[in-house]
Amino acid sequence: MARKGMHVASKAILIAVALAPMVSIAGEVEAYGTTLARYWNENYPDLSRNRYVPLTQFVGIDAKGSGDSRWSLHLFGWGQTDLGDQSSPEGKGGGDLTYGYLEYRAPRSNGEFKLGRFATQGAAGMEFVDGFSTRADLRGGFTFALFAGKPVGYDSGSAPKAAPRDFITGGRLAWRAARYGELGVSFLQDGTAPKVQAGLPALEDRSRKLLGGDVRIAPHASFVLSGRVAFNQKNEDPLTPADKKSRVAEQDFGLSWKIVRSVQLSGNVTERNFKDFYAGTNLPALFRQLETEKYKAQSGLLTFGVGQPVQVSADYRRAKREANGESTRIGAELRIIPESFKLKSGLGYHRITATDVPLTGGTVPFYSLSHSEARLWVLHDGGGYFLSLDAVSYSFDDRNNPLLNGEAKSYLGVASLGFRPRPGLALSGDISYGMNPLYKKEVRGLLRLDFRFGGKGGGK
Repeated sequence: MARKGMHVASKAILIAVALAPMVSIAGEVEAYGTTLARYWNENYPDLSRNRYVPLTQFVGIDAKGSGDSRWSLHLFGWGQTDLGDQSSPEGKGGGDLTYGYLEYRAPRSNGEFKLGRFATQGAAGMEFVDGFSTRADLRGGFTFALFAGKPVGYDSGSAPKAAPRDFITGGRLAWRAARYGELGVSFLQDGTAPKVQAGLPALEDRSRKLLGGDVRIAPHASFVLSGRVAFNQKNEDPLTPADKKSRVAEQDFGLSWKIVRSVQLSGNVTERNFKDFYAGTNLPALFRQLETEKYKAQSGLLTFGVGQPVQVSADYRRAKREANGESTRIGAELRIIPESFKLKSGLGYHRITATDVPLTGGTVPFYSLSHSEARLWVLHDGGGYFLSLDAVSYSFDDRNNPLLNGEAKSYLGVASLGFRPRPGLALSGDISYGMNPLYKKEVRGLLRLDFRFGGKGGGK
């Protein structure tokens, strides 16, 4: 994701500079990262042909103080440049410090303190913060966590202008019953509503105020029930239609039950109110914050042969989104995992049935998104080398779908080969070839280098 707004990148650099001296005095330093060199071309029917060659580098450093020090430093960031055509509308280069923080682990109560840029769990999911966080175990099975600081802002040229948000704070208090589960309550306050100024247009209110709860019930090792719910605590917009008003931003509940040794059942129920769930998100490039509709989904998975060389699974998912209608996905997969050698393979088939979409001003009043999906894959890991083959195809019911450009079928094949010349070092390459309704032919390539080195005293 490209970043606009240089103040965010500048803060990341300042954090890195402030924390960097810790590395030089550390007793144990470990560095790791991934280098990605990608290639793909796009052949539009009767149009231009583009070639993209972006080079991306991810680098992380974990450093621990000398002796029995409980202090440590953690840095992770990335940078990218284009060697071919511009692959991002934001420019031919970019980068960011994803996180960079000092951490202290207390000798008792599982205590922890972080200072810098970090990711933490909030009332409605993951939050990125420039500030501090702390957590500890209390007596009687209670635990608490608290964070505060300034939200890490991401921007996008297509996103609405964000109202200034100068702080973010949140926390969680939980009670854990040994061998039975855990119950928690959390809160989040992200900024305040912008003040209305006479003669000036009102800024969109991106502030958030959420109250959440979570539960995990595990009376037996074979049965786990978990879930969470988040409530929007902001004052309702008086212009919001009555059928859109809701205090529930999200509900998400899951079940896992190992019926017998080799048979397992799992399921999930999800409901989201986009207006409340995405309100004030700091990832506008990923989510449309003007959404006001609701989304519901139910899914289930039944697996036979858990832990066996041959496994068969059947899955079902039903989703409903107000603007797009209802869709179902049902299918099965066969997986073969021999015990005698390191080869895994599988094949699956799924049928997706979707509500017809109205077409205004077209030659047909409706078009269908229903289609079939077939997949075949093979994976082998020989220790010093590894390889995989993956093929997937889609067959659409309605050739008149205007999004298909007359192509009712599409397919994609991916082949990968990698080597591990030494521990902590892996070199791999992928090549893919496919055809889809958007591109007449699509070829992609990727070279990947993964490394990890370091240890006590920073030696390789």
